[in-house]
Amino acid sequence: MRLVLLAFLITETAGVLCDDCEPVAQMSLLQHNIVARRLTASRIGPEANYWSSRGGGPATSSSVSYAAPSNFSGGPSWVWQNEFKEQVRHSPLIDADKNIFVCTTTRLRKFSPNGDLVWTWHTAPHTVMSASPALHDGRIYVLPRYEKTNVPTVVSIGMQSGTVHWNRTYEGLAQSGDAEALKVFNNTIIFGVLTNKLLDGGTDTVTAVSGTDGTLLWQYVTDEVMWNFAPATPGDGSILFAGSCGAVFRISSGGELIWKAGPFNPGHSMCTMAGGALGPNGIFYSQYSEDDSNNNTLAAHNITDGALLWSKQLPYHALQYPAVGHLGATGPLVVAVPMGDTLLPPLPPILSAARLTLNGGALRNMLLVVDAATGQTMWQSEDRPWPHAEAAGELDEHNVTDGAICLPDPQGIPVISGDGTIYTSSSHHGDLRAIRDADGDGIISQSEVSVFKTGKCFLNSPSLAPGMLVAAPCWGPMYVFKD
Repeated sequence: MRLVLLAFLITETAGVLCDDCEPVAQMSLLQHNIVARRLTASRIGPEANYWSSRGGGPATSSSVSYAAPSNFSGGPSWVWQNEFKEQVRHSPLIDADKNIFVCTTTRLRKFSPNGDLVWTWHTAPHTVMSASPALHDGRIYVLPRYEKTNVPTVVSIGMQSGTVHWNRTYEGLAQSGDAEALKVFNNTIIFGVLTNKLLDGGTDTVTAVSGTDGTLLWQYVTDEVMWNFAPATPGDGSILFAGSCGAVFRISSGGELIWKAGPFNPGHSMCTMAGGALGPNGIFYSQYSEDDSNNNTLAAHNITDGALLWSKQLPYHALQYPAVGHLGATGPLVVAVPMGDTLLPPLPPILSAARLTLNGGALRNMLLVVDAATGQTMWQSEDRPWPHAEAAGELDEHNVTDGAICLPDPQGIPVISGDGTIYTSSSHHGDLRAIRDADGDGIISQSEVSVFKTGKCFLNSPSLAPGMLVAAPCWGPMYVFKD
């Protein structure tokens, strides 16, 4: 009788999977149910700062428990005009007092909540910043690299004064120019470097240094390529991250492999710009393509042992990190999956026209929202088509030091707020959208979307604090919306 009951429970549990998801190992689901009950959001641990690093905080989930402005009709409360026309590659950071830190290629600025410039820090000559900084314990950490050698330097700066506390250069290491991120926790700074000299970019080596003085602690070398490397932690010091072709890793706080799962691609090839995010349910969600084709997938892995819980074939190109969060205080836990067409650098008109012809005359961008437990599709919202091959603002005048182009992903990472609003930022035409399925019918109507048109492409998401939203396109002004 017990065996029959167990078989029934396994069958019923497996039955919750969506029709277009691949089946899951049955025992992995049962095991995960036990693990998920033990793992709560409190393990991840809320940061004192509202937006402390790329993806928002330790889990890199791009979700928060509080609400922010979602009606853009009244315009921003204040604007930083970006008078030097610098490139902003990352989401601004927001501290516990709602001060805003925005990083460009050569400068880091701190603004008060009301828009007063508090201080500016400038990189050393011949160094540039392409990695996202991180706030931690009264410091902001940045990762400049030398332009010719790509040798990285970690700099620790006081958040209050803008004074440098220490800096350390790591000769023999090389940091790529993609939009990776620093992660800081337990007085340890994590960032990526490139060990394989044959690769054109990305990260294949995780590096840990001391938050006290920058002393090199350890390195973990993978046989995969991570693009826009953005690690996550469940709060115990271990680190989760995803490769561009689907491999998922969990390594210990000492840099030792705990498990590796997903499709392996040991040839050090680059598949897509996507990655992964950690949910409060003990599941790591990775978005990837196994090659450079249109085989695009979203996969859910149990963080205890890496077991695959479900996977879903995506209807369009997987070219960014997902977001994981609740749609409101009592709403379902969802995964927001960005998809879209790749942009090109400025090309002669005949080549741009040929690129658009292949895409039916315009580039597409969309957001897919799925149930985090099953992968079941809940709703989808497509942005307006973009009739150009290059991103908005790429042909405008730019600061020479910051490079000629931004060349962003199709859209920034989505952001999920505490009231169930999902924010998207277009890398095509630069529209910032606040989307909420208010009536719960699974169809996003025009009245359920608020749009602010920046006219400049985004490389990364807006940042949120209670009653505040900060959006910084690649080349445009930084817009601050406040309730």
